[in-house]
Amino acid sequence: MDRIISFDCYGTIIDWEEGITVAFEKLLKRRGMEVSSEELLSRYAKIEAELENSYRPYREILREVAVKLARSFGVELSKDEKNVLVSSLPSWPPFPDSRDALLKIKEKGKIAIISNIDNALIEKTVKNLGVDFDFIITAEMAGAYKPSLKIFELAHSIFKVPKSRWIHVAQSIYHDIRPAKSYGITAVWIRRRGYGATLPISGTPDLMFNSLQDFSLYLSKRF
Repeated sequence: MDRIISFDCYGTIIDWEEGITVAFEKLLKRRGMEVSSEELLSRYAKIEAELENSYRPYREILREVAVKLARSFGVELSKDEKNVLVSSLPSWPPFPDSRDALLKIKEKGKIAIISNIDNALIEKTVKNLGVDFDFIITAEMAGAYKPSLKIFELAHSIFKVPKSRWIHVAQSIYHDIRPAKSYGITAVWIRRRGYGATLPISGTPDLMFNSLQDFSLYLSKRF
């Protein structure tokens, strides 16, 4: 029977903190403002979590996040600037270890993405990454955003494997580790840079690694 290894995308595979920070710092610097990346990402996390309590397309979420984040620094965005996160997302860089690690992990089972994203947006990311995923499950498909279990329930219905054959890998305790654990899936925490652009809550993963590369080495020895 197949083994499924699913991944959060933005924050785990893709360095969304770098992408968010670069895009927004450029916007603020044009107004002569400088803010710390820690403060920027902390505010981002709170605003995005509030907006994802109910489902709307992620493009709309990103636009409203941009507006509210800018206003929190006393800045009003122009019509074009409201798309700063939407337009920059396809160029958000993967972590240096992501592609090679995923290719090695794919030798140990089918790989999937479970992401709070729109279908069209993630297509560009995956194309740039250059990894062939067996499944891609999005918030658009589920009509809900993690940490809602709806997206995990949808994934389970598509994967068609017992939960004992499913491992979920992610950086965010809030979006992924806690809901995966509550759904009965083995949850693997990749400690990228602490909480970053996610809410700072506690959780207990089944396994913990500092990188996807470390996780891939574990799998190569275990399976």
